[in-house]
Amino acid sequence: MSNNKIFISAGDLSGEMHASNLVKEIKNINPLCHVSAIGGNNLKSTADEFLEDIVNINAFGFLPVKQIFYLKKVLKKLEKYFIKERPDKIILVDYYGFHIFIARLAKKLKIPVYYYISPQVWASRSGRIKKLAKTVKKMLVILPFEEELYRDNGVDAVFVGNPLIDEVPEKHSFNVSNPLVVGLFPGSRKSAIKRHVPIILKTAKILKEKINAKFIMFSTGNNTGFNLPNYIKFDNSRDFEKRKSIDFAICPSGTVSLENALMGIPMAVMYKLSYFNYFFIRAIIKTKYIAIVNILANKNIVPEFIQFDAKPQKIVLSVLEQIRTEKYMEKAKELLAFRKMLGTSGVSKRAAEIILND
Repeated sequence: MSNNKIFISAGDLSGEMHASNLVKEIKNINPLCHVSAIGGNNLKSTADEFLEDIVNINAFGFLPVKQIFYLKKVLKKLEKYFIKERPDKIILVDYYGFHIFIARLAKKLKIPVYYYISPQVWASRSGRIKKLAKTVKKMLVILPFEEELYRDNGVDAVFVGNPLIDEVPEKHSFNVSNPLVVGLFPGSRKSAIKRHVPIILKTAKILKEKINAKFIMFSTGNNTGFNLPNYIKFDNSRDFEKRKSIDFAICPSGTVSLENALMGIPMAVMYKLSYFNYFFIRAIIKTKYIAIVNILANKNIVPEFIQFDAKPQKIVLSVLEQIRTEKYMEKAKELLAFRKMLGTSGVSKRAAEIILND
């Protein structure tokens, strides 16, 4: 099969960064390949042809209903584009809610679909696997247990490793600093930031009163929308070298918690939703934990403070407990063990080779 025309789509920031790295590897292997894309700023810089920005929908000020209409418009545009240009292969990166419609469209047009980075079907909505089985030629998964899960459900799947292995460096010094350097991570979505920042600020205030500590708030946005006290520095970069300076992290579940684990940074995971979303998700969630390191280990390695437990006093007690010298070193080594579980380096290149050679 020809590999001269490839279309790729990613709908959120973390997935889009991995998609961009995948495009770079595809172009390295086949310089003649023309890559078209929808996504965000990263894919805009790496693709030959950029069709729509679907990552920065929130930045446009779109309300949920407007987002739906916007994505429907994008889907119609893609249908016309696929019919006219006939990509040889379509790559979808995470973002199930919209990508399943692209996958169905591609199936109708008989264009093979490769899905890189699985939706979290193991956490909730397992029925999605059957829908993916009908539309996807191959799943390239990034968590080791996902390969067997998909194959047991009739989906051709291969574990390529986790792309964070290639992006996140390992810390080599694990002494607790004085003052303690605490990284504060409110999340990337506006709704999460709005709920998390007040809890984080109060936690930092209490912690500063108890021990000698300084704080850095890491956020991918230009600001959090909150006035930060002068003892909290703000950093909107994704510079892992800077993150090496922190001794402890207070962060939400998701990508950032896994990044911190791969660096060997002990942490407390917290997450708060609207009451409606919380009770809805609790009704459909199938996992005992929400932090990916706890899910992989099937035990509580990093403390979780979810919804009603997301209280500053509780988080502070967890920080004080974990920074005790022996406990801290033990936790750091335990977290670093996840690097071996998540594969070997060269993930994007491996994924690109599988897609191009299939």
